[in-house]
Amino acid sequence: MTDHTASIRPDASRLHDPGGKVRLELPDGVRGEAQFSPCGRYRQALIRDWTATDTAPRTIFFIGQNPSVADAEVSDPTCHKELGMARRWGYTRYLKANMLDWRATSPRDVPKDPAIACSPANITAILEMAAEAETLVLAYGRLHPRYQPIITEIIARLRGAGHGLHCLGLNKDGSAKHPLYLRNDTPLRPFPTG
Repeated sequence: MTDHTASIRPDASRLHDPGGKVRLELPDGVRGEAQFSPCGRYRQALIRDWTATDTAPRTIFFIGQNPSVADAEVSDPTCHKELGMARRWGYTRYLKANMLDWRATSPRDVPKDPAIACSPANITAILEMAAEAETLVLAYGRLHPRYQPIITEIIARLRGAGHGLHCLGLNKDGSAKHPLYLRNDTPLRPFPTG
């Protein structure tokens, strides 16, 4: 992934409070990185790496709903659960982005205007991370219909780049299930094409 963090203030994540009180420590041996907008309102990328030295990483990429409190040093419940799944499946590197990159623990705190909820940098970051991943997992849950054009564009761009998409199941509306409410042993399955 291109290093976008060089021009971003290291404390940018602290400039915006996404709400939420649960901040979890990274597991031993897991290194963390994060990419935030200069204003701190948006998080385009979260990276966790526990690849052994002199070993090629096995990378999995989860695309969720919107970011919460996770940053380079701490995790949140969703990212913590996804990281656990990734480790059990044999991956050694976890990438995370979201359909909407506005940071808010509660979905009701995401701006209603899609142009504000999803920054111009988001889709570019998603496509860059997808190019690094062996497996792509859609895990965005139910989003308000006002955001459907963003979801449709991201999925189309990923498919157009030749990426196979997976999920942990589908909601009744056809959206990819959110992992926080699923069993830890939920298997991956292909995300339908139509």
